[in-house]
Amino acid sequence: MCIRDSPRAERPPPPAIEARDISDADLELAWQVWRAANEKTSTDFKGEQVARQRLVELKEAIGATNMDTWAVGLLRAAEAHEAAGDSGGAVEIATSATLLAPDLPSTWVGLTRVYFRGDPSDFGRFLGSLKNAVVAQASDPRFARSALTDLITTLLFALVITTVVLLIVLAIRRGFYALYDFHFIFPRVASRWQTGALLVVLLALPVVFRLGLVPVLLTVFFALALYLTTVERVVVAVLIGLLGGVPTVAGLVVEQLAFAGTRAEQLYLLERGGTGLEPLVAELTQLASEDKASYPELMALSRYQLRRGRAEAAARALRQALNIIPNDPAARVNLGMAMVILGDLENPRALFEEAGKQDPTLAQAAYNLGRLYQRRVATYGDKVSAEVDKISQELFTARTIDPSYAQLSKDADGTPRSLLANVYLQSVPLPMRVILADAKAPDAARRVKSQILQLLMGEVDETLALVYPGLLALLIFGFGFLSTTIHAARPCNKCGRPVSKRGDPDVSVGSLMCTQCVNVFAKKNVAAPSLKVRKQLEVARYQSRQERTSSVLGFICSGMGHVFAGFPARGTLYGFVFISLLTALMLRNGVLRPPFEPLPLLVRLVPVGVALVLLYVLTLRGLRKKQGG
Repeated sequence: MCIRDSPRAERPPPPAIEARDISDADLELAWQVWRAANEKTSTDFKGEQVARQRLVELKEAIGATNMDTWAVGLLRAAEAHEAAGDSGGAVEIATSATLLAPDLPSTWVGLTRVYFRGDPSDFGRFLGSLKNAVVAQASDPRFARSALTDLITTLLFALVITTVVLLIVLAIRRGFYALYDFHFIFPRVASRWQTGALLVVLLALPVVFRLGLVPVLLTVFFALALYLTTVERVVVAVLIGLLGGVPTVAGLVVEQLAFAGTRAEQLYLLERGGTGLEPLVAELTQLASEDKASYPELMALSRYQLRRGRAEAAARALRQALNIIPNDPAARVNLGMAMVILGDLENPRALFEEAGKQDPTLAQAAYNLGRLYQRRVATYGDKVSAEVDKISQELFTARTIDPSYAQLSKDADGTPRSLLANVYLQSVPLPMRVILADAKAPDAARRVKSQILQLLMGEVDETLALVYPGLLALLIFGFGFLSTTIHAARPCNKCGRPVSKRGDPDVSVGSLMCTQCVNVFAKKNVAAPSLKVRKQLEVARYQSRQERTSSVLGFICSGMGHVFAGFPARGTLYGFVFISLLTALMLRNGVLRPPFEPLPLLVRLVPVGVALVLLYVLTLRGLRKKQGG
């Protein structure tokens, strides 16, 4: 009897890759279900847990990295649970918020607050969460750029205020001698109050004609230049010269650190994969249909479409991106992923292999290639048996490049943890440097630069404004060297009275003391004993007055006491740091506010406050030592 071979049973097709077309409406429905369940937590705690877990599963299904609005909503619910006395539920909900938005600083801030309220003695728990908040804030451009803008703004503001305060202190210290010499320009019939009033009017002319702050400072500097020491003139000239660059720096800060409202922010949100982005997706889709979309726009759009289960739309956008940058490895990997989802198990292999050769750091190329081999073996069986070993080889390569890829497999042989398209396959994100290239706000930069320019220097050409404060300050610095040539008044080393040939013809050239002090302290048997006593009392009062004024100025503003005491460089540095810290406290909410809660105000202000107090105490202590020395 002839026995026939039974036909080999056909291999059943492998389970399909789950590419779910999920819209914002689907996500909103899941969110409303959780909200309703959360309102019934007291009677249906399990229902809230299930609905919350559904949110986490949907995040994974669409491959989103951060669901910011969901996470913030959960944090508010956690605070409500905490207020109601449900500390355990608050911690659980806040922890889920960190799963929904692990890169959002606000989620870790909220978890820190819940931990602290629940158990303030558990330092390790809430400090660890706070550390994550700091790391996240440094990584998120919405927060990091805002903080950097606040820092630079604080320093620029402190520079302006320091220059103003410095000249005020120097005017207190040397202004009397400028007024003394100015009086001799006029006929003898003019009284000192008249010439003093005229000098004030002349100094106020830049204010009257609205020339800006810098011309006012230059005028005061010119009036004091003959009576300042070389170091004092150097410090003032440097500060005024730096003011010329303030408008330019401010404009650059706005232009280079802008993020909110720019295309970069939109692309960044697309990359995170959150909700509420369908209007932007429609706009970019329209631009792509008209061949007007840029490479970053096409890459962000295609990745969003991949995550939402729209592989065909993603493939179209990726082919357009490859037309702009041919052979781009990231676009190749993402296009290969879209083709695998659509069922093409032949052409993606070349895309993954070439992308891996171009950029060996792309773990997605090796990982997706391993998954492709896995699908081919599961589909074709013995026909591609030679590819079995390549599965583990490529997956191992991916784990070597990025150890986090080990979490996507259950076993060492590469058994998938999930057949969800955004888990089974991995797309390449748009690099942050590419996103930030679109973070430009030229119009806002021009407005800011123009406003600050008008405030500091009035109606002046931008190029001229950049250099003229420094040039004029340099000329005034040189003018100060004429002090000896034109016999400008200088303070007597003993009593502080003006030493000047104009007011005291008997004083010798180059003398450091007035005629009275010379007769009392330098010459013997010239002044009567009663005159010596009165002069010594006058000297003592002058020195006491100088010390008191120095102490008061140091008490008002750290460093200014040093400036008045004759240590301008050190005092100006102290003053700048003090004013910077004080400005940071005053601008505690910042100039640019991030979209969600940043680090707690206490965390941000405590270090600044401690530094301010330490500086204040140490500068006062140092000033007293200088006075005692």
